[in-house]
Amino acid sequence: MINIKVNNTFHKIQPNSTVQMVLITLAIPVNGIAVAINQDIITNTDWDKKILIDGDQILIITATQGG
Repeated sequence: MINIKVNNTFHKIQPNSTVQMVLITLAIPVNGIAVAINQDIITNTDWDKKILIDGDQILIITATQGG
């Protein structure tokens, strides 16, 4: 298992997990979100390709409407 941090909460995940796998595992809705790993934005087309490593810090931001 490896350790990652998602929005300031620690999680243990399987080695070679992708961003997409973590979103599914944590039941995070994918519509209207942005994902950054270690302060680098990851486009949604790369979520199934980006392999997470031990110590990665993931920030998930949800888009909101305002006016």
